[in-house]
Amino acid sequence: MMKEHNDFNTVAKEHKKLYKSGKTWMAATLMTVGLAGGAMLAGTTTANADEVTPVQSAGTIQAGQQATDPELANAQSDAQKQQSTIDSANTQLKDQQNQLSEAQGQQSSAQQELDQAKQAQQVATQNDPAVKQAQADVNQAQQQVDNQQQVVNDAQTAVNNDSQNIQSAISAVSQASQAVDQARQTATDAINQAAAQQANEAQNKIDQLESQGKAQASQSLDNQINNVSGQVTDAQNEVNNTNSKISNLQGQVKDLQDQEKNTQTDPNIKTVPNGVIDTSKSLLENVSRNNLWQSNDLTKDNGNIIPQNIYVSPDNNKGASDPNANNGADSSLPVYDPYYEDGMDYVNGQMTDSQKQELAILLMNEINHAREDRGLKPFTMTEQKYNQAQVRASQHSAQVLDHNDNDITTAFGQDQYECLAYIPTQGGGDMLSLLYNANSTLSSMLNADASSDWGHRENFLEDTGDLSYDAAFGFHLTDDGQYYVLTFDYDGPARNNTPNMMDRIAQYQAMGPITGDSHVVDNSAKINDLNNQISNLQNTLSSQQSHLQDLNTQLQNLQAQKSNVQFDLNQLSSDQQTEYNNAKDTLNTVNDWKQGQLSNLDSNSNVQGALNKLSSAKNNLESAKQTQSEDEAKLQQAKDGLASLNQVLATKQSALDTAEQTANASANQAVKDAQKKLDTINGKIADLQNAIATTKTTISNAQTQLDKDNQKIADIKNNQKPAKPDTGKDEGNKGTTTPTDPSKDDNQGTTTPSNPSKGDDQKDHQTNPSKPSDGDKGNVTPTDPSEDDSKGSETTNPTTPTNPTTPAQPDTGNASISGQAGHKPATSDNGSETTDNTTTKPTIVLPTTDKENGSAVSGAQGQNTTMTREQYKAQQAKLPQTGNNDSKAVIALGVLAGMFGFGLITKGKKEF
Repeated sequence: MMKEHNDFNTVAKEHKKLYKSGKTWMAATLMTVGLAGGAMLAGTTTANADEVTPVQSAGTIQAGQQATDPELANAQSDAQKQQSTIDSANTQLKDQQNQLSEAQGQQSSAQQELDQAKQAQQVATQNDPAVKQAQADVNQAQQQVDNQQQVVNDAQTAVNNDSQNIQSAISAVSQASQAVDQARQTATDAINQAAAQQANEAQNKIDQLESQGKAQASQSLDNQINNVSGQVTDAQNEVNNTNSKISNLQGQVKDLQDQEKNTQTDPNIKTVPNGVIDTSKSLLENVSRNNLWQSNDLTKDNGNIIPQNIYVSPDNNKGASDPNANNGADSSLPVYDPYYEDGMDYVNGQMTDSQKQELAILLMNEINHAREDRGLKPFTMTEQKYNQAQVRASQHSAQVLDHNDNDITTAFGQDQYECLAYIPTQGGGDMLSLLYNANSTLSSMLNADASSDWGHRENFLEDTGDLSYDAAFGFHLTDDGQYYVLTFDYDGPARNNTPNMMDRIAQYQAMGPITGDSHVVDNSAKINDLNNQISNLQNTLSSQQSHLQDLNTQLQNLQAQKSNVQFDLNQLSSDQQTEYNNAKDTLNTVNDWKQGQLSNLDSNSNVQGALNKLSSAKNNLESAKQTQSEDEAKLQQAKDGLASLNQVLATKQSALDTAEQTANASANQAVKDAQKKLDTINGKIADLQNAIATTKTTISNAQTQLDKDNQKIADIKNNQKPAKPDTGKDEGNKGTTTPTDPSKDDNQGTTTPSNPSKGDDQKDHQTNPSKPSDGDKGNVTPTDPSEDDSKGSETTNPTTPTNPTTPAQPDTGNASISGQAGHKPATSDNGSETTDNTTTKPTIVLPTTDKENGSAVSGAQGQNTTMTREQYKAQQAKLPQTGNNDSKAVIALGVLAGMFGFGLITKGKKEF
């Protein structure tokens, strides 16, 4: 077999040389080989070790039968080619599978070699003296690092303990300092107590004697004062009685007037929810007289829109939002329009003084209700306090929200607790709207005052115990007219809380409700009579007030004289004078002793003992700080040593790595060689597996085409030709169709034959088989026909011939290689033959003889596989060439020559 392969290689090389030497060799060569091949096929084929003589069967013509029908001849010739392809591919497949089995065995052996090389590498490294020494050095350096780390840890523990000791020493100093303060306070209390008793006795004696002297001097004045005071009291009672009578009569007049007014139809009377209002009166009077307040319980809605209480968040959640913010009546509804009509407490540019009083009362009413909810005493607001608040609001410091002490003292006469804020004027054209604006400001100071540390809230909610504090709101329009400055001031218990402006609400309520009745009442006679009585009483009152004023002037003069009486020692007797002087001396002596003792307080034994302990505690603290400083220095020194030892360890580790790399250098090469060998075998196995898959595909395609050829032969013999010429499309067994690349879409149709010298086109039709192993030299690796011919090396694979021209056939309309009547390939201007893109390529079809099974009968009749000449040539180029003296490669060339050789001669020269 070896020799036979060499003979074929010689033929292949000779063939290639002819191809390289010129373009005219093919016609003669193919003619010669074709005649020989035809002669071999014409006679009875003799079976040898690799071949079986085909026998006649359905759809197959025996070797000795002469085909007279050109289409039948073509079918038989193509069937023989397909059978040859299958035989060669089966042989190649068995050879590839044997190579794969052998390579897999080599793979296991190579893996064992690799494992042994790696184990030897590890042993060599571990036993190397340099490695052992380097490892010992690393271990020693690591131990030194560990020891030094313990030193660092101990030093750190000492520093941590020092911190605790310092904290303890600081605490001791603090306690000793408190003990000194306590000792000083105790000594001071003892000195004050010792001096107080004697000083009080002396001072009491002095006060007693001075009082006796003043009493004797002012006794006559006291008698006069008492006499005039009695007259003043009588005159004041007369004035009060007259005022009471006048007020009573005036109340009767007003009631009569109100009776007349309220019973007539009045255009100012407007209906609102829960009653009526008089738009000519103030908002405060309307809501007070007709009880149009919102419910004091903020969770309830009684249909009214005038607030008398304000939400205050819980003390444990001061920033909480009002959960009842949207529970009240909707003031925007049309039924509340009378509150906003022009003329209903309208603000013309800025509030009048009466309107400021009204707003102050309304706001204070809300604050007092909120205080009442918390069990706090309500504020009073006297007219005097209110007027002072207006002065405060007009000051520049108030307008810039500055709590200026001088301005506060100027306005009120003394310092005050104070809140300052702004009320926007936008939308405040009437008192109700302005009240809403002020309400928003007030709510912010109560519930959103974190930025002021809740100071505003604390002022409004000051716990005054059982005392009533006098407070007041002030208002002043800013220069730009955008805001009212709001002030709230109070200073402590009210010294004079009358008259209280907050009583106006009750006074309005006492007047009775405003009604909308339409009855007409005339009280003019009664009113005139009452007015006459009032006039007479006012004249009497004027006389009484004049007399009262004279008496008050006389009393004030007497009191001034008494207050100006000074103590004079001569007012006392001689014994009293001696007693007075002794008391003065005793008081001065006690005070001098007290000041001397307080000035030398630290000389007290208890204070001195406390100071000694404090000094000792401070010394201990300084000692602890010094120890900490020393321990911190030791800790840093230990850390520096640890860093140095870590550098030594790193150097030793690097030396160990170098020693290991040196020790296993030779072993590394053995591992690399073993790994390379294993990788080579693995690559060979992968290539063989790909080649086996390709070979199986070739067998499958050829078998399919053979089955189609056999079916066609049978149809021709039975006179069952296709009714119309084959169009090249796959429509059952209607003639042979041009096969396409199996990897491409079946619907792409035919393609123009490509020049086999173009590498890219050739790759579309063939797969490079893997290189056979050295152990199987019976298989020759085919080469890619696209490789460069100029390399000068002779390949073992004959160069794939170019596409031969289609043999001339009678134009019968239904008999051509491709199944198309009148098929004539076009010729280009330069003489090279090409096929028009719109035509179908001629096909080559071979029969299948199932040589591996020793049967001459087709293995799959009725199944045909078609392929173009280019595909067939590419397939043949990939198959290894095996055989005996009657080589199958020569037979294939003979068949080709028989089909196409003479056609080449008749068609003339072609450019390859």
